[in-house]
Amino acid sequence: MNKPRYMEELMKIIFLWLGIAFVFMGILCFLGILKPNASSMVQEPTMLGIIFSLLGIVFIVVQTIFKILAANKNKLYSELLSSGTRINGIVEKVYLQKYMQYGDKHPYRILYTYTYQGEVHHHKSYFLWDKPNFAPGDSIEVYINDLGKSTVVL
Repeated sequence: MNKPRYMEELMKIIFLWLGIAFVFMGILCFLGILKPNASSMVQEPTMLGIIFSLLGIVFIVVQTIFKILAANKNKLYSELLSSGTRINGIVEKVYLQKYMQYGDKHPYRILYTYTYQGEVHHHKSYFLWDKPNFAPGDSIEVYINDLGKSTVVL
């Protein structure tokens, strides 16, 4: 499985597994394997199964939304590479996102700046799973469109 390039791809994976887990717990409640605790607000196993299953379905719907958003970002990335305007940008900062982890790795991101039609734009790169060989002040290839969307090629 490829490592996620965007936050939406990571959230898609997380919500998929949450949805599957909750639907599975709902099925276990319906089968009588998973029973409510004495201190539980819901004492009926069937009702608990309905609650878990509905929560699982909600998580799967949210996962579908993230899947659509990730597909749109990947499509935009491909369009920018094929028909975007290539300009040079400047690397502002390369940083490690410590609060996020996939497997045993943390992603890097590049903050970059470019000037287009007299306006200065600041953007972040997609997730980079290997340390990029850029330093602040380095030149970087940026592909942009007329809507202000941009991406870098590494």
